Amino acid sequence: MLIEFSVTNYRSILERQTLNMAASSYFKELESLNTFIPDQDDGVPRLLRSTVLYGPNASGKSTLIQALRFVEDQVLNSQKESQAGDAIDVVPFKLTAASRAADSEFEVTFVEQGVRYEYGFCCNSERFTEEWLIAYPLGRAQKWFHRVFDAKAGKDIYKFSTSFLGGKARHDLWKEQTRSNALFFSTAIQLNNEQLKSAFEWFKLRLRVHDSVRGFSPGYTLRRCAKDEDRQKVVAFMNSADLSIADIRLKESVFSAESLPKELPAAIRDEFLKDMAGRKLVEPRFVHKDINTAEVVEFDESEESDGTRALFAFAGPWLDVIENERVLVVDELDTSLHPLLVHHLVKRLHHEGTKAQLIFTTHDTTLLSQKLLRRDQVWFMEKDDKSATHLYPLSDFSPRDNEAIERGYLNGRYGGIPFLKDLDFYGV
Repeated sequence: MLIEFSVTNYRSILERQTLNMAASSYFKELESLNTFIPDQDDGVPRLLRSTVLYGPNASGKSTLIQALRFVEDQVLNSQKESQAGDAIDVVPFKLTAASRAADSEFEVTFVEQGVRYEYGFCCNSERFTEEWLIAYPLGRAQKWFHRVFDAKAGKDIYKFSTSFLGGKARHDLWKEQTRSNALFFSTAIQLNNEQLKSAFEWFKLRLRVHDSVRGFSPGYTLRRCAKDEDRQKVVAFMNSADLSIADIRLKESVFSAESLPKELPAAIRDEFLKDMAGRKLVEPRFVHKDINTAEVVEFDESEESDGTRALFAFAGPWLDVIENERVLVVDELDTSLHPLLVHHLVKRLHHEGTKAQLIFTTHDTTLLSQKLLRRDQVWFMEKDDKSATHLYPLSDFSPRDNEAIERGYLNGRYGGIPFLKDLDFYGV
């Protein structure tokens, strides 16, 4: 599970900003529901099941999500999808000469299979300049590797601890195969390093970063609905949001030219027909009951509301997150979902007893209730007079038990709200 994420000199973020998922020992409210104890040594505190980030538009909320997705992408793909000489798609803070010339830095602390890891790297558009991994397999720090670019020598210098297995021959092979624009972590995994697999699987299997709920297609939920047990879970999930769906049926058809819009250009139409000819299409049919006779009535997906369709697309991934205890990070969770559905999702996560985690940004202030969230689950983002993003927790303001957090936020007590100049719409 995620313990902490830090980023420095990336897009709107200048100085090091850290999102901490550790639960405060000072706040005792909702402890059994909103926090959990990870499977790890005593060095890891209780962790939060969810965290919400508030801030005005362009305050840096999306930048923080992008930074975590950048780390995820580099770990998973830097070795296998880039070539020598390819630029690294990293953007530093551009409003000072020093930051434009400096490296960006990222660090993630997490727990996977009972072991705590601290992994991080520094980079610019040309190369990775530093990379490190510290593991705590026995509760004590072991710096498995540390890579630093020596500008004078023009090469990377590596240090390996005795606890990093493989021997000199394999270490040398992994070093030699690591390009300047690729991570050693990614390269060693591609060359079958067994010791790093657990940490790598956290990025590959545990972490899920999304721009918004609109990024979810219904395909995964449809595949789950092919199994009776999973279909019942999807129906139960949607009905827990008070949608009154009796069942979901799958309608299969064969792709044909009639499936395409008539206004589609001929060249594109021909390409679709070539690729899709003979393929099976699967569509959901939502089953309701006649309010007087209880007769079964089927609705096409197009006849359902945008909210129902969005929740259906989200249902499969959400169940996957809960069942497999993943870390779900979503920008603007409330974009396609009604605020009450967001309330429902957060509350459901807290009551599931899972070690899954949810981190999301929103503008919905109705979530700021101490009946739903602890005081350490709320974070704010705003820009300073240098246009640099700052991330800080609600707990910095020492809010009282049962304090009206939503009212305080809207009144500007905690910052993180838009600064609006007086507007005169009527010219008076």
